[in-house]
Amino acid sequence: MAKFTSSKKYEGVQYYIKENGYKTYYVRYKDEQNKLKRVKVGCETEGVNEIYCKNKRIEIINSIFKGEQPPKIVKSRNTKILTLDSIAKKYFETKDNSKSTFERLSKYNKHLAPVLGAMDITKITKHHLIDLQQTTLQNGLSNQTVNMIIELFGTIFNYGFKEELYEAVNPSIKVTKLKVKNTRERFLNKYEIEELFAKTQKIDLENSYGSLLELFCKLSLSTGARMESILHLKKCDINLQNEIIRLTDFKGGSEVYSGYITNTTREILHTTLSKIGFNDYLISFNYDGIKVTGRQLQRRLKPILDELFNKGLDIKDRKNRIVIHSLRHTFASQLALSNVPIRQIQELLNHSDISQTVRYAKLQDDANKQALQGVF
Repeated sequence: MAKFTSSKKYEGVQYYIKENGYKTYYVRYKDEQNKLKRVKVGCETEGVNEIYCKNKRIEIINSIFKGEQPPKIVKSRNTKILTLDSIAKKYFETKDNSKSTFERLSKYNKHLAPVLGAMDITKITKHHLIDLQQTTLQNGLSNQTVNMIIELFGTIFNYGFKEELYEAVNPSIKVTKLKVKNTRERFLNKYEIEELFAKTQKIDLENSYGSLLELFCKLSLSTGARMESILHLKKCDINLQNEIIRLTDFKGGSEVYSGYITNTTREILHTTLSKIGFNDYLISFNYDGIKVTGRQLQRRLKPILDELFNKGLDIKDRKNRIVIHSLRHTFASQLALSNVPIRQIQELLNHSDISQTVRYAKLQDDANKQALQGVF
Protein backbone atom coordinates (compact mmCIF):
# COMPACT_ATOMS: atom_id res chain seq x y z
CA MET A 1 0.00 0.00 0.00
CA ALA A 2 1.31 3.44 -0.95
CA LYS A 3 2.54 5.59 1.91
CA PHE A 4 1.23 9.13 1.49
CA THR A 5 3.14 12.16 2.71
CA SER A 6 1.32 15.42 3.38
CA SER A 7 2.72 18.66 2.04
CA LYS A 8 4.29 20.87 4.71
CA LYS A 9 3.19 24.01 2.86
CA TYR A 10 -0.25 23.34 1.42
CA GLU A 11 -3.28 21.84 3.13
CA GLY A 12 -4.87 18.87 1.42
CA VAL A 13 -1.92 18.15 -0.88
CA GLN A 14 -0.27 14.72 -0.61
CA TYR A 15 2.17 12.62 -2.58
CA TYR A 16 3.85 9.26 -2.54
CA ILE A 17 7.17 8.32 -4.06
CA LYS A 18 7.09 5.58 -6.69
CA GLU A 19 9.81 2.98 -7.19
CA ASN A 20 11.40 5.11 -9.90
CA GLY A 21 11.90 7.91 -7.38
CA TYR A 22 9.29 10.29 -8.81
CA LYS A 23 6.43 11.77 -6.80
CA THR A 24 2.79 11.16 -7.64
CA TYR A 25 0.51 13.90 -6.31
CA TYR A 26 -3.01 13.74 -4.84
CA VAL A 27 -5.42 16.25 -3.34
CA ARG A 28 -7.84 15.61 -0.46
CA TYR A 29 -11.12 17.47 0.07
CA LYS A 30 -14.68 16.93 1.28
CA ASP A 31 -17.29 16.41 -1.43
CA GLU A 32 -20.95 17.55 -1.55
CA GLN A 33 -21.90 14.85 1.02
CA ASN A 34 -19.07 16.01 3.32
CA LYS A 35 -17.17 12.78 2.64
CA LEU A 36 -13.38 12.94 2.49
CA LYS A 37 -12.02 12.17 -0.96
CA ARG A 38 -8.51 11.68 -2.29
CA VAL A 39 -8.03 12.26 -6.03
CA LYS A 40 -4.94 11.69 -8.09
CA VAL A 41 -3.63 14.81 -9.89
CA GLY A 42 -0.56 13.46 -11.65
CA CYS A 43 3.16 12.73 -11.55
CA GLU A 44 5.96 15.28 -11.39
CA THR A 45 7.21 13.94 -14.73
CA GLU A 46 4.01 15.43 -16.20
CA GLY A 47 4.84 18.86 -14.79
CA VAL A 48 2.70 18.48 -11.66
CA ASN A 49 3.99 19.90 -8.38
CA GLU A 50 2.66 21.05 -4.99
CA ILE A 51 1.70 24.55 -6.15
CA TYR A 52 -0.25 23.19 -9.09
CA CYS A 53 -2.07 20.77 -6.75
CA LYS A 54 -2.86 23.56 -4.31
CA ASN A 55 -4.48 25.61 -7.08
CA LYS A 56 -6.35 22.60 -8.44
CA ARG A 57 -7.72 21.84 -4.95
CA ILE A 58 -8.91 25.46 -4.60
CA GLU A 59 -10.74 25.15 -7.94
CA ILE A 60 -12.50 21.99 -6.76
CA ILE A 61 -13.48 23.43 -3.36
CA ASN A 62 -14.78 26.64 -4.95
CA SER A 63 -16.89 24.63 -7.40
CA ILE A 64 -18.40 22.57 -4.57
CA PHE A 65 -19.10 25.73 -2.55
CA LYS A 66 -20.97 27.26 -5.52
CA GLY A 67 -22.94 24.04 -6.04
CA GLU A 68 -21.21 23.37 -9.35
CA GLN A 69 -19.76 20.15 -10.71
CA PRO A 70 -16.09 19.88 -9.59
CA PRO A 71 -13.66 20.13 -12.53
CA LYS A 72 -12.33 16.81 -13.75
CA ILE A 73 -8.66 16.08 -13.21
CA VAL A 74 -7.02 14.55 -16.24
CA LYS A 75 -5.22 11.39 -15.12
CA SER A 76 -3.65 10.30 -18.36
CA ARG A 77 0.05 9.67 -17.95
CA ASN A 78 0.61 10.92 -21.47
CA THR A 79 -0.83 14.37 -20.70
CA LYS A 80 1.88 17.02 -20.74
CA ILE A 81 1.01 20.15 -18.79
CA LEU A 82 2.18 23.36 -20.44
CA THR A 83 3.19 25.32 -17.37
CA LEU A 84 3.84 29.04 -17.38
CA ASP A 85 7.44 28.23 -16.44
CA SER A 86 7.90 26.08 -19.54
CA ILE A 87 6.52 28.78 -21.86
CA ALA A 88 8.54 31.50 -20.12
CA LYS A 89 11.70 29.47 -20.59
CA LYS A 90 11.07 29.20 -24.34
CA TYR A 91 10.21 32.91 -24.51
CA PHE A 92 13.39 34.13 -22.79
CA GLU A 93 15.52 31.80 -24.92
CA THR A 94 14.46 33.89 -27.92
CA LYS A 95 15.70 37.13 -26.32
CA ASP A 96 19.15 38.69 -26.35
CA ASN A 97 21.36 39.27 -23.30
CA SER A 98 20.49 42.95 -22.97
CA LYS A 99 19.91 44.76 -19.69
CA SER A 100 16.20 44.98 -20.49
CA THR A 101 15.94 41.18 -20.91
CA PHE A 102 17.80 40.63 -17.63
CA GLU A 103 15.43 42.97 -15.78
CA ARG A 104 12.34 41.25 -17.24
CA LEU A 105 13.71 37.81 -16.36
CA SER A 106 14.38 39.00 -12.80
CA LYS A 107 10.80 40.26 -12.52
CA TYR A 108 9.51 36.92 -13.78
CA ASN A 109 11.60 34.86 -11.34
CA LYS A 110 10.72 37.08 -8.40
CA HIS A 111 7.02 37.73 -8.91
CA LEU A 112 5.45 35.38 -11.47
CA ALA A 113 7.30 32.07 -11.14
CA PRO A 114 6.70 31.48 -7.39
CA VAL A 115 2.93 32.04 -7.71
CA LEU A 116 1.90 30.96 -11.22
CA GLY A 117 4.97 29.28 -12.71
CA ALA A 118 3.88 25.70 -12.04
CA MET A 119 0.30 26.19 -13.24
CA ASP A 120 -1.03 25.06 -16.59
CA ILE A 121 -0.85 28.34 -18.52
CA THR A 122 -4.25 27.75 -20.14
CA LYS A 123 -5.84 27.40 -16.69
CA ILE A 124 -4.63 30.76 -15.43
CA THR A 125 -7.55 33.17 -15.22
CA LYS A 126 -7.96 36.89 -14.70
CA HIS A 127 -8.76 36.12 -11.04
CA HIS A 128 -5.31 34.58 -10.57
CA LEU A 129 -3.79 37.73 -12.06
CA ILE A 130 -5.93 40.05 -9.95
CA ASP A 131 -4.87 38.13 -6.83
CA LEU A 132 -1.24 38.53 -7.92
CA GLN A 133 -1.87 42.23 -8.54
CA GLN A 134 -3.20 42.73 -5.01
CA THR A 135 -0.48 40.65 -3.38
CA THR A 136 2.34 42.55 -5.05
CA LEU A 137 0.72 45.86 -4.09
CA GLN A 138 0.52 44.73 -0.47
CA ASN A 139 4.23 43.86 -0.67
CA GLY A 140 4.98 47.50 -1.36
CA LEU A 141 5.51 47.50 -5.14
CA SER A 142 4.51 50.61 -7.09
CA ASN A 143 1.51 50.65 -9.41
CA GLN A 144 3.85 51.00 -12.38
CA THR A 145 5.89 47.92 -11.39
CA VAL A 146 2.73 45.85 -10.80
CA ASN A 147 1.45 46.85 -14.25
CA MET A 148 4.76 45.74 -15.77
CA ILE A 149 4.47 42.32 -14.08
CA ILE A 150 0.99 41.75 -15.49
CA GLU A 151 2.15 42.97 -18.93
CA LEU A 152 5.08 40.54 -18.79
CA PHE A 153 2.68 37.65 -18.17
CA GLY A 154 0.62 38.81 -21.16
CA THR A 155 3.71 38.97 -23.38
CA ILE A 156 4.77 35.43 -22.42
CA PHE A 157 1.21 34.14 -22.95
CA ASN A 158 1.05 35.76 -26.41
CA TYR A 159 4.39 34.18 -27.33
CA GLY A 160 3.03 30.68 -26.65
CA PHE A 161 -0.16 31.45 -28.57
CA LYS A 162 1.76 32.73 -31.62
CA GLU A 163 3.91 29.60 -31.51
CA GLU A 164 0.66 27.58 -31.67
CA LEU A 165 1.40 25.81 -28.40
CA TYR A 166 -2.22 26.27 -27.28
CA GLU A 167 -5.51 27.94 -28.16
CA ALA A 168 -6.72 30.22 -25.39
CA VAL A 169 -7.67 33.83 -24.64
CA ASN A 170 -5.01 35.89 -22.89
CA PRO A 171 -6.45 36.57 -19.39
CA SER A 172 -4.26 39.65 -18.86
CA ILE A 173 -6.40 41.67 -21.30
CA LYS A 174 -9.27 41.41 -18.79
CA VAL A 175 -7.21 42.87 -15.92
CA THR A 176 -7.62 46.62 -15.38
CA LYS A 177 -4.33 48.49 -15.25
CA LEU A 178 -3.53 50.38 -12.08
CA LYS A 179 -3.35 54.15 -12.35
CA VAL A 180 0.17 55.58 -12.29
CA LYS A 181 0.17 58.99 -10.63
CA ASN A 182 3.87 59.82 -10.64
CA THR A 183 4.44 60.22 -14.37
CA ARG A 184 6.85 62.97 -15.39
CA GLU A 185 5.19 66.19 -16.56
CA ARG A 186 8.02 68.75 -16.68
CA PHE A 187 9.80 69.24 -19.98
CA LEU A 188 12.26 71.82 -21.27
CA ASN A 189 11.16 74.85 -23.23
CA LYS A 190 13.20 76.09 -26.20
CA TYR A 191 15.16 78.62 -24.14
CA GLU A 192 16.10 75.95 -21.61
CA ILE A 193 17.19 73.64 -24.41
CA GLU A 194 19.58 76.29 -25.74
CA GLU A 195 20.82 76.86 -22.17
CA LEU A 196 21.54 73.12 -21.82
CA PHE A 197 23.44 73.00 -25.12
CA ALA A 198 25.61 75.97 -24.11
CA LYS A 199 26.37 74.49 -20.68
CA THR A 200 27.29 71.03 -22.01
CA GLN A 201 29.52 72.60 -24.66
CA LYS A 202 31.32 74.57 -21.92
CA ILE A 203 31.78 71.48 -19.68
CA ASP A 204 33.03 69.39 -22.64
CA LEU A 205 35.64 72.03 -23.41
CA GLU A 206 36.78 72.49 -19.80
CA ASN A 207 37.22 68.73 -19.26
CA SER A 208 38.55 67.78 -22.71
CA TYR A 209 35.54 65.50 -23.33
CA GLY A 210 35.42 66.28 -27.04
CA SER A 211 31.69 66.66 -27.81
CA LEU A 212 30.54 63.96 -25.37
CA LEU A 213 27.79 65.75 -23.40
CA GLU A 214 26.71 68.21 -26.08
CA LEU A 215 26.33 65.50 -28.73
CA PHE A 216 24.40 63.23 -26.36
CA CYS A 217 21.92 65.98 -25.45
CA LYS A 218 21.47 67.08 -29.04
CA LEU A 219 20.83 63.53 -30.23
CA SER A 220 18.42 62.93 -27.33
CA LEU A 221 16.44 66.08 -28.04
CA SER A 222 16.29 65.57 -31.81
CA THR A 223 15.53 61.82 -31.92
CA GLY A 224 13.72 61.17 -28.62
CA ALA A 225 15.74 57.97 -28.25
CA ARG A 226 16.40 56.44 -24.85
CA MET A 227 19.80 56.76 -23.20
CA GLU A 228 21.04 53.26 -24.07
CA SER A 229 19.93 53.64 -27.68
CA ILE A 230 22.11 56.74 -28.07
CA LEU A 231 25.07 55.32 -26.16
CA HIS A 232 25.09 52.33 -28.54
CA LEU A 233 25.23 54.48 -31.70
CA LYS A 234 28.26 53.91 -33.93
CA LYS A 235 29.52 55.80 -36.98
CA CYS A 236 28.13 53.02 -39.17
CA ASP A 237 24.61 53.84 -37.87
CA ILE A 238 24.70 57.33 -39.39
CA ASN A 239 23.63 57.78 -43.00
CA LEU A 240 24.70 61.33 -43.87
CA GLN A 241 23.47 61.18 -47.47
CA ASN A 242 19.88 60.30 -46.50
CA GLU A 243 20.12 61.97 -43.07
CA ILE A 244 18.91 58.84 -41.26
CA ILE A 245 20.09 57.56 -37.88
CA ARG A 246 19.70 53.83 -37.25
CA LEU A 247 18.51 53.41 -33.64
CA THR A 248 18.05 50.28 -31.57
CA ASP A 249 15.26 50.21 -28.98
CA PHE A 250 16.69 47.95 -26.26
CA LYS A 251 13.54 48.29 -24.17
CA GLY A 252 11.45 47.11 -27.11
CA GLY A 253 13.29 43.84 -27.70
CA SER A 254 16.22 45.38 -29.62
CA GLU A 255 13.96 46.54 -32.43
CA VAL A 256 15.71 48.74 -35.01
CA TYR A 257 13.96 51.95 -36.08
CA SER A 258 14.86 55.28 -37.70
CA GLY A 259 15.74 58.68 -36.29
CA TYR A 260 16.72 61.67 -38.39
CA ILE A 261 19.55 64.17 -38.69
CA THR A 262 18.28 67.72 -38.06
CA ASN A 263 19.68 71.24 -38.14
CA THR A 264 20.53 70.74 -34.47
CA THR A 265 22.72 67.68 -35.04
CA ARG A 266 24.02 68.06 -38.59
CA GLU A 267 27.16 70.11 -37.87
CA ILE A 268 28.21 68.33 -34.66
CA LEU A 269 27.72 64.93 -36.31
CA HIS A 270 29.90 65.92 -39.29
CA THR A 271 32.66 67.00 -36.88
CA THR A 272 32.41 63.85 -34.76
CA LEU A 273 32.26 61.43 -37.70
CA SER A 274 35.41 62.96 -39.21
CA LYS A 275 37.35 62.05 -36.06
CA ILE A 276 36.29 58.41 -35.45
CA GLY A 277 36.45 55.04 -37.19
CA PHE A 278 33.61 53.22 -38.98
CA ASN A 279 32.80 50.94 -36.02
CA ASP A 280 33.60 53.48 -33.28
CA TYR A 281 30.95 54.73 -30.84
CA LEU A 282 29.73 58.30 -31.32
CA ILE A 283 29.39 59.10 -27.62
CA SER A 284 32.95 58.76 -26.37
CA PHE A 285 35.56 60.72 -24.42
CA ASN A 286 37.51 63.01 -26.73
CA TYR A 287 36.57 60.96 -29.82
CA ASP A 288 38.38 57.79 -28.66
CA GLY A 289 35.50 55.65 -30.03
CA ILE A 290 35.11 53.65 -26.80
CA LYS A 291 31.52 53.24 -25.57
CA VAL A 292 30.52 55.34 -22.55
CA THR A 293 28.47 53.54 -19.89
CA GLY A 294 25.19 54.85 -18.56
CA ARG A 295 26.77 55.38 -15.16
CA GLN A 296 29.63 57.44 -16.63
CA LEU A 297 27.19 59.65 -18.49
CA GLN A 298 24.86 60.01 -15.50
CA ARG A 299 27.74 61.06 -13.24
CA ARG A 300 28.62 63.95 -15.57
CA LEU A 301 25.23 65.05 -16.86
CA LYS A 302 23.14 64.88 -13.66
CA PRO A 303 25.01 67.76 -11.93
CA ILE A 304 24.38 69.96 -14.99
CA LEU A 305 20.65 69.16 -15.01
CA ASP A 306 20.41 69.76 -11.25
CA GLU A 307 22.22 73.09 -11.48
CA LEU A 308 20.17 74.40 -14.39
CA PHE A 309 16.70 73.02 -13.67
CA ASN A 310 16.33 71.27 -10.29
CA LYS A 311 17.32 73.86 -7.70
CA GLY A 312 15.00 73.78 -4.68
CA LEU A 313 13.19 70.63 -5.81
CA ASP A 314 12.83 67.58 -3.59
CA ILE A 315 14.81 64.59 -4.87
CA LYS A 316 11.55 62.55 -4.89
CA ASP A 317 9.66 65.12 -7.00
CA ARG A 318 9.30 62.99 -10.13
CA LYS A 319 6.79 65.33 -11.77
CA ASN A 320 9.03 68.37 -11.84
CA ARG A 321 12.65 67.21 -11.73
CA ILE A 322 14.58 67.11 -15.01
CA VAL A 323 16.53 63.88 -15.48
CA ILE A 324 18.11 62.26 -18.53
CA HIS A 325 14.81 60.59 -19.53
CA SER A 326 13.18 64.06 -19.50
CA LEU A 327 15.03 64.76 -22.75
CA ARG A 328 12.93 62.08 -24.46
CA HIS A 329 9.82 63.55 -22.82
CA THR A 330 10.84 67.03 -24.06
CA PHE A 331 11.26 65.72 -27.62
CA ALA A 332 7.69 64.36 -27.65
CA SER A 333 6.22 67.40 -25.89
CA GLN A 334 7.79 69.88 -28.32
CA LEU A 335 6.46 67.85 -31.26
CA ALA A 336 2.98 67.91 -29.74
CA LEU A 337 3.17 71.68 -29.17
CA SER A 338 4.01 72.03 -32.86
CA ASN A 339 0.82 70.06 -33.67
CA VAL A 340 2.64 67.03 -35.11
CA PRO A 341 0.00 64.23 -35.32
CA ILE A 342 -0.01 61.81 -32.39
CA ARG A 343 0.39 58.81 -34.71
CA GLN A 344 3.57 60.36 -36.10
CA ILE A 345 4.89 61.06 -32.59
CA GLN A 346 4.22 57.41 -31.75
CA GLU A 347 6.37 56.29 -34.67
CA LEU A 348 9.20 58.69 -33.83
CA LEU A 349 9.24 57.46 -30.20
CA ASN A 350 8.91 53.84 -31.38
CA HIS A 351 5.99 53.26 -29.02
CA SER A 352 4.42 49.87 -29.69
CA ASP A 353 1.03 51.05 -28.38
CA ILE A 354 -0.44 54.47 -29.11
CA SER A 355 -1.87 54.54 -25.56
CA GLN A 356 1.71 55.31 -24.47
CA THR A 357 1.68 58.41 -26.68
CA VAL A 358 -1.80 59.90 -26.24
CA ARG A 359 -0.82 61.73 -23.04
CA TYR A 360 0.94 64.26 -25.25
CA ALA A 361 -2.33 65.08 -27.03
CA LYS A 362 -3.34 67.44 -24.21
CA LEU A 363 -0.54 69.80 -25.34
CA GLN A 364 -2.22 70.21 -28.74
CA ASP A 365 -5.40 71.95 -27.56
CA ASP A 366 -5.07 75.07 -29.72
CA ALA A 367 -8.82 75.74 -29.67
CA ASN A 368 -8.78 76.41 -25.93
CA LYS A 369 -5.68 78.60 -26.23
CA GLN A 370 -7.24 80.69 -28.96
CA ALA A 371 -10.49 81.07 -26.99
CA LEU A 372 -8.56 82.49 -24.02
CA GLN A 373 -6.55 84.83 -26.25
CA GLY A 374 -9.81 86.17 -27.66
CA VAL A 375 -11.19 87.00 -24.22
CA PHE A 376 -8.15 88.19 -22.28
